[in-house]
Amino acid sequence: MFLKSIRGRITLIIAIILILFGAAVFFNIYSLIISNQGLESYKNLSDETSRISEIEMNFFEAALALKDYVIYYDAETQKNFLINISNIKDEFMNEASESTEIVNLRSYIVAYENLFNQIVDLNAEKENLIEQEFTKIADNLKQTISIFKENAQKNNVSTIVFYADSSLQIVDNIIYLSNMYFSSKSVGDKNNVLGAFNELDSQLLIMQYGLTSDDLRKLFTEMQAYVNDFKSVFIQIVETIESQEPIIQQMEEMRVEILDLLEEQRAELKVQQDTLGPTLIEENNTAIMLTIILTVIAFVVSIIMVIYLIRSITKPLTEFRNKINQFKEGDLTVDFESKSKDEIGQMANALSAMSKELRKSMSSIKGASEKVDNASIKLTKASQESRNNSEELKTQMDIIQTSAEETAGNVEEVTSGVDEV
Repeated sequence: MFLKSIRGRITLIIAIILILFGAAVFFNIYSLIISNQGLESYKNLSDETSRISEIEMNFFEAALALKDYVIYYDAETQKNFLINISNIKDEFMNEASESTEIVNLRSYIVAYENLFNQIVDLNAEKENLIEQEFTKIADNLKQTISIFKENAQKNNVSTIVFYADSSLQIVDNIIYLSNMYFSSKSVGDKNNVLGAFNELDSQLLIMQYGLTSDDLRKLFTEMQAYVNDFKSVFIQIVETIESQEPIIQQMEEMRVEILDLLEEQRAELKVQQDTLGPTLIEENNTAIMLTIILTVIAFVVSIIMVIYLIRSITKPLTEFRNKINQFKEGDLTVDFESKSKDEIGQMANALSAMSKELRKSMSSIKGASEKVDNASIKLTKASQESRNNSEELKTQMDIIQTSAEETAGNVEEVTSGVDEV
């Protein structure tokens, strides 16, 4: 019943139009959400690529810092290395992925830092040996040789004095060559230092045969002990320095592996981007096309339904208007009855009922009018007869009047005659 009324049809059409356009808008919003999710995924991939590039840059800086550190062993270079490694760790903390490559990268970075810390510890040990032992032993050795030389001069042992001076020069040369080796860590500089130690041993061996007093022998023994300690500490320093080489080599191998893993991760991200990009474009184009199609369908259906609504209202109204015009012209036979159940149909049916009642009333009036006409005709005839009778009566009255006048004249004549009599 609701849909048979104009209001119901209008409401239904509006509801259908709203549903169609709502579906188009909803699909458009849904497409935008899906597109935004895809764009977010693509952005995440771009961020991951940027993060990998940032990690590569920090790792490159760390590798340069390592290279400088194993040359200069300065605190600033050490700090730069640790800062870059810390930045890499922070980048991994922001990494949401738990892929095998990322896990391996994290473990490699931690191992790389641990190896660097081992180098730092070995360098600290080396510096401690140089400052706390090597330098002190060298100073004590030089002081002992100087005292030994003075005693030799007192004992007038010129040969010992000569070799003592030569030993002092050799010790100074050992210190100089050692410092060169500590900086260069080259095998050649190390061999030069060892050669100088051998030369010093030769000098001591020669001086051993020229000892003429117990004081010289005692000082020589002390000097020989310092030389042995001096050489032993140098060997320890050499071992400390050379123990860094396999660590540095291991770090170099690890550097290559880390760079390979970063490159693999970058390549994987690039493949994902290359795959996701065209997919996003295709999905976006499809969503746009479907949205346009739904909008066009909604628009066309809306136009059709509006046209249907207009025609469903105007057509019966036009017919109703024409019938009313006929009715206005006096055609009481017009049938207003309608099969429609809407407001126009209800109004037409009401007017149809009214016209039927009006026709009945007109029929009754017509019957009464015919009766009045018949009565009027009879009354007219009776009136005519009455008028005729009145005319006859008038004629007779005129005759009577004339007779009366004549009688009155006769009476008057009689009276006059009587008077005369």
